[in-house]
Amino acid sequence: MNTAESLRLRDLLSPTRIAEYEMLCGGQLTRALRLHCWNTEISEAFYGPLQYLELALRTVITREMSALLGQPDWWDNPTADLHFGAAQRIGEARRQLARSGLSGTAEQITDELPFGFWVSLLGSGNTYDQRFWRTGLHRAFPGYRGRRRDLHRKLDYLRILRNKIAHHGAIHHRHLSADHDAVLECLGFIAPELATVVRRYSRVPVVLARRPT
Repeated sequence: MNTAESLRLRDLLSPTRIAEYEMLCGGQLTRALRLHCWNTEISEAFYGPLQYLELALRTVITREMSALLGQPDWWDNPTADLHFGAAQRIGEARRQLARSGLSGTAEQITDELPFGFWVSLLGSGNTYDQRFWRTGLHRAFPGYRGRRRDLHRKLDYLRILRNKIAHHGAIHHRHLSADHDAVLECLGFIAPELATVVRRYSRVPVVLARRPT
């Protein structure tokens, strides 16, 4: 692209946003825009693996929490005693469904809850370790043999990556190969066969190999 095209594209995308890329590219606008485009491409490549991780995580945690608390809307069981942030997200999900004219069934609320909600259930919470993890939630991860806090840390790190991508943020500076390995590792904790399928079809390694210089 010529200089005029580069300047117009920078102005459309936000000079402040592109300035970060220009700093990394020695002030060369064309190189900066090329890196920005690649950041979009690698974000898109990560979307699939992260989607499978989020869906699988939601499914297995829902299964175990429903079994543990004896009802599909397990969050309404008084013994659930969710911490404030998680309870807020349940309320937000209900309100969003109501605005869409939906009744707010357990399945609908489950589908509406964000990745961060599911990750938070592996945190310390309101004695979550004793009440949830040790009593049944660990069964959601048959391939995992470590401590709850370490699994939570891995998933929370991926939550940050997922949110960066969802909000069109820069991820080019991360150790993306390690991030990809972490997604596959966490999928393997849930179901090794799913990790194998995601690895086979993931575009992340191909896109990483053509990062612009």
